[in-house]
Parts: sequence; C-alpha cells; structure tokens
Amino acid sequence: MGAYEVFEQGRVIDQGFLKPGRQRLVDVVVTKPQLEPALKLANQLFLKLEAAGHRVMFAPSDRTYARSSFDEHEQPPKKPRHRHPALWSPSKPTLVFVGTVAIGLTLFEMTEELEARYIDGKYIPTSKIPSQQMRRLSSTWNWSTRMDFATGRLCIRAFSPYPWTDWSQSWKDAKQGSLRGQLDEIVQQLTDVAPVIARLVEEAEEQARIRQQEGMEQIRRREEGERIRLQDEAKKQAKTDLLSAIKHWDDIKRIQAFFSDAESSASSLPEAERCIAMDKLGQARELVGELDPLQALLEWKGPRERL
Repeated sequence: MGAYEVFEQGRVIDQGFLKPGRQRLVDVVVTKPQLEPALKLANQLFLKLEAAGHRVMFAPSDRTYARSSFDEHEQPPKKPRHRHPALWSPSKPTLVFVGTVAIGLTLFEMTEELEARYIDGKYIPTSKIPSQQMRRLSSTWNWSTRMDFATGRLCIRAFSPYPWTDWSQSWKDAKQGSLRGQLDEIVQQLTDVAPVIARLVEEAEEQARIRQQEGMEQIRRREEGERIRLQDEAKKQAKTDLLSAIKHWDDIKRIQAFFSDAESSASSLPEAERCIAMDKLGQARELVGELDPLQALLEWKGPRERL
C-alpha cells in the first residue's frame, strides 16, 4: 500500500533504476517503466502466499534477518563487478513465513550487457539505432562500447535470510509478463523448501555453537597461558629480589663487622688517636645510616604476593 507513489518520486540512477528516499518499502528494484507491473506482480505473489496460509511481512525484530545481495544481470558475469551507483535496498527484507521458517523475497528487473554508441550525451544500444542513422555516424566522434541496459524482464528471487546459511533460487521472465503464469508453482516451491532452510538454520546454529565453544576454549587457553606466564615471571622476579636481599644482608654483616673490629682496635689506641678514630667511626656510621639486616627480608615479596 502506498509503495507506488514513494517509488515514483524516487531518484532515477544509472540504467534508469529507481532509488526512493525511503527504505522501509517492499523489496522491489526496477526502472520506472516497470514499476507498476512489478508491484502488481509482487502483490499477486503475496496474495497467493497468504491464501496458502503463509504470512508476508517486513522482517520482524525477534532475531537477525539479512537481505541477501544479488547481481541484477540476466547472465551474471563470471567476475563480479563493482556497481556505482549502488541499487536501492530496503532497510528490512521482505519475508514470507512458511510456518516458522522465514524466506526472503526480492523482485528486481534484470539487465543485460549490449554494444552501445554514445550519441547526444547518452549511450544507446546499437541494436536500437536505425541503420540509416548508423551509416551517418562518424566513427571519429562516435565510438562503441559495452554497457548494461535494463531489459524490462523481471526476476523473483527467494533466499535464506538467516546468518551463516546459503540458499537462493530465482525465477526469471522468459519474456515480459511470463512470470505471472509461474506464481502457483513458485508458491508450491517456497512451501516445499521451508524444511530445507530449517535444516540449514539448525546446521548453521550448531556450527555457530561449535565456533563459540572453540572461541571460549581459545580464550581459556590464552588466559591459562597468561596466568602461567605471570606465575613464572613472579617466581623469577622474586628469586632475583631474594638474591639481592641476601647480598644486601651480607653487605650489612660485613659493614657491622668492620665497625665492631674498628671500635675494638681503636680502644687500644692512645687517647688522642682513639678520639680521632672514634670521631671518624661516628661520621662513617652516620654516612652509612641505619643498618638492619632483617629489613630487606621483610620488604621482600614472595611469588604469591606478586599475583
């Protein structure tokens, strides 16, 4: 309802395709001349699907549904080409629910690659240029190339809208309007394929579950590796610091022994010399500072304290 007016007011891009300003619209991608036939065809298909007991709607928000990309060429090239400007695409895919299984639907106009001439500011298929005009064209100022042109023939494309699943099927106009005669067959085929898509979804979800478990296991292994690395690093640093504390202990013991021996030796000196020696020992003790061999051990941190 109301789609025709919105599409008709849309911008016309390369090859005449319509690009409406709104994105919440039925998934129809066509040129302006084919807008009305395409919407009528889509409407007929939707009514037949609903008559068969299936629901047609925009994708609901209960889970992720993705619109599958497609190539509008009637005969897609072997190597995909980047298209500029890009064709219009809706913000939400159009879905038909066969039971609880969603199937995406896109109706688009196909294009074909033709030889063309550049005449009066635009490309025209060579086959559509009258022979008399072709003879008058100067090869110097008019050159031929190959361009894509809309065919006027439509294609209905069904696809799986579920992430990590790959299924699609297309029904093409052999000639303009021939798809109308295939709608009942299309409805039946969409009905029949629902179990296939359901199985693909189950397989994809199982693979996603396996990937998630593998990812969690990788995270666990990284965390375990990091824990072991930190433990080893803590042990290594603790050992280095302990050896440093032991060396400091030895230094303090040597200094204390030095002062003790010096005081003992100074006590036997004459008074004048003894006073000089004791004064120097006082200065030395003041310079060295407080000597506590246990302090370095008390400040040392064991491996567990470092984690």
